[in-house]
Amino acid sequence: MGLTWWWLTLIVILATLLVAGVGWWVAGRETPSTDAVLIAHTRRLTRLPAYRAALARQRVRLLGLGVLIALVVLPIAVAAGRPGTTETIDPEKNNRDIMLCLDVSGSMYRTDKAVLEDFAEIVKNFRGERIGLVLWNNQAVTAFPLTDDYDLVEEQLTGYADGFSLFGGGEYDPTDGTFNERIYASSLSGDGLASCVYNFDHVDQKRPRAIILGTDNEVHGSGVYTIDEAATLAKERNVRVYGLNPLPYGPNHSELSAATEKTGGRTWGLDQAGATDEVTSNIDKLEAARLPDVAPVHVRTDLPTIWLSLGLLGLIGLYPLLWWWRR
Repeated sequence: MGLTWWWLTLIVILATLLVAGVGWWVAGRETPSTDAVLIAHTRRLTRLPAYRAALARQRVRLLGLGVLIALVVLPIAVAAGRPGTTETIDPEKNNRDIMLCLDVSGSMYRTDKAVLEDFAEIVKNFRGERIGLVLWNNQAVTAFPLTDDYDLVEEQLTGYADGFSLFGGGEYDPTDGTFNERIYASSLSGDGLASCVYNFDHVDQKRPRAIILGTDNEVHGSGVYTIDEAATLAKERNVRVYGLNPLPYGPNHSELSAATEKTGGRTWGLDQAGATDEVTSNIDKLEAARLPDVAPVHVRTDLPTIWLSLGLLGLIGLYPLLWWWRR
């Protein structure tokens, strides 16, 4: 904690000491009043125990008065200097949007819980980014739009992960609305990825955008987009795609890897050791390079409450005490 106007605190303290010093000097030079009655041979009286006790009590009163005045003046002097704390905030991360994009088709059902748990672990390392979740099979559903409410994100990811448990019973049904029976296809990864690309808002703003795509790319039937065409769409919109694949082998994985690398991202195996940490670090490294140069913001928070409270307590104690002494 520091003082913004430390010189004002110093001025208040010096002014108080100056006034006290002048008052002491004037009081010492006062001449007896013309109405005063001078009495000779009073030295004997000033040596009496009763007089000495009364003088001691008066000195204690004056000392107490000085302490109370200090309790009033010093906190007010500190408050005048605007005590507070300074925090440096880096606003760059607040410019990033990250869409979690999950394939909830039958072939992914056994691994989707692990993917969502990985998503939850990845999100824990983010601060300030907006996060969204899209679930898809042969059509896409927005589970929650882009938001920086991390409590909501954690609650939703946990709820959907529980929906994939062996006996179900999760708070949310992750497959609800993701399968259209009139479409004879499933696991349309191209359409799913394209839907996630289209879910980014403020397309006119130059915000770094990334998609974390969880899919095995086991496509059955045909959709509007192939995975390569969806990757081209993402690249055109300056969106990087990072893949998590529970089946990291075969032509489907090679196709998915080629698509994500086309956007500047890459694909990891879901069971690859340290995959979630690597996804997070890669997003930080790759996305940081695209952030605009934004100067750190220095935020100052004034904290005068405790000092003003001490000054008020001093005043509350001072006036009753003066009234009692006057009596």
